[in-house]
Amino acid sequence: MISLACANRDFIPMGDPTGIRWLDRDADYVLARAYWHGRGQELSRATWEEAHAAGYRYAALVQEGQIVSCAAAWHYSDEAWEAAAVGTLEAFRRRGYATRVVAFVTAYILASGRVATCHTAEDNVAMRATARRAGYREVAKGETSDNSTA
Repeated sequence: MISLACANRDFIPMGDPTGIRWLDRDADYVLARAYWHGRGQELSRATWEEAHAAGYRYAALVQEGQIVSCAAAWHYSDEAWEAAAVGTLEAFRRRGYATRVVAFVTAYILASGRVATCHTAEDNVAMRATARRAGYREVAKGETSDNSTA
């Protein structure tokens, strides 16, 4: 597992967030379920509710009534929140959509005064590149990144 962090000074905004929005816990469940199904996973209402209760807040790039890319801000501690659950439907990959959604989530995390973190498998080259494009850097286990603007 690779640990990454992004502080204000390292963040790389992705510009126009058109089409990216926070998913509503109640109103967007059906939309989220269709997205998860399109990625070969089932999403029950109970799992969706449990994720929100555990501190996940989902943002997505929505095009023509469907989620094409999604990421979550996971509020797991008072100091740091995670850019998590990042994915893009296969037909929409390699267009920079995941980077845009990760940047949207990261901007929210940093604006909330938290350090943005991300964890991914060592062999997940695509996620590591996505995180780097948003300003994340790999950190050693136990290392922290401050959230200063300098």
